[in-house]
Amino acid sequence: MWPLAVGVRVPSLAPRTAAPPKEPGARLVFGGRSPDVACFASVSNARDPLREVGRPVFAVLGDPVAHSLSPAMHEAGLRAWGRPGVYVALRVLAEDFATAAAGAFALGLAGLNVTVPHKARALAVAVDASEAARAIGAANTLVRGERGWVAHNTDADGFVAGLGELGIRHVDRVVVLGGGGAARAVVWGLLARGVAGQVTWISRRPSALPAWAGVAARGWSELSGCLPGSDLLVDATSVGMEGGPTAYPIDPDPAVLAPGAAVVDLSYGRHPSALLRRARAAGRRTQDGRAMLLHQGVRAQALWWGDEVPARVVDAMRRALEM
Repeated sequence: MWPLAVGVRVPSLAPRTAAPPKEPGARLVFGGRSPDVACFASVSNARDPLREVGRPVFAVLGDPVAHSLSPAMHEAGLRAWGRPGVYVALRVLAEDFATAAAGAFALGLAGLNVTVPHKARALAVAVDASEAARAIGAANTLVRGERGWVAHNTDADGFVAGLGELGIRHVDRVVVLGGGGAARAVVWGLLARGVAGQVTWISRRPSALPAWAGVAARGWSELSGCLPGSDLLVDATSVGMEGGPTAYPIDPDPAVLAPGAAVVDLSYGRHPSALLRRARAAGRRTQDGRAMLLHQGVRAQALWWGDEVPARVVDAMRRALEM
């Protein structure tokens, strides 16, 4: 079997150390620098999926991560493909990310996805990286190499593939909101794949954004003047996400976009976001973050297995997302 140690939430009064388990299936609690985050080591004959013998383990690391649809999506794909493996969501604090990534590699995890707020950290801990990950400055997929994790960014092409589901092959003017790893992947994907003519990139700190050709970096105070006539608005902020802000510095108005424009919100939930509801009311096409999630996940699976993902597997992953 594979002994694994993963971060889990435990009561604040959980012991910091414990005697070795006296029987198979018991948990050994140890470590953990946060009072409500500790680690457990698996022992034989336990009943949770991390301890199943001979099955590769994949995980998504983030904070927060409990809301993630990645486990359901990837496990549906693994079943449809007939591949062994389990996929779990693990909460990792920012200060513990490097340790967690190194531990996951040492313990034999087969592959990792990385989400907010760790995508830049994922690139930093890797021993090598793809061209896209280096250019974007962030990684959402880690693949096992001989000496450590190899960083990839499947978000960029995953986003572009999602636009294809809206029938978008090229747009003249795009406005992207947000300055994090997801926003970087979106902007790079739009430019590298020739999808956008001109991108206006809105961020709290526009001076910190990459100076890429075809991009105009602007602050939020300039948003209102950038939206009129634009063909595509992409929200890559954390507004509305668990633990994120509840409002934009300035509310984007989808009604001023060009006729036939589209609005994409990279977040997802049980109900459309307020931005998508306003966009629909204004007669604009809309898409939430499940399309990008699906297509980046398909590309991650291909990297982990070194094989093209069959259409039936993609369909199973799509059904798991209720798309």
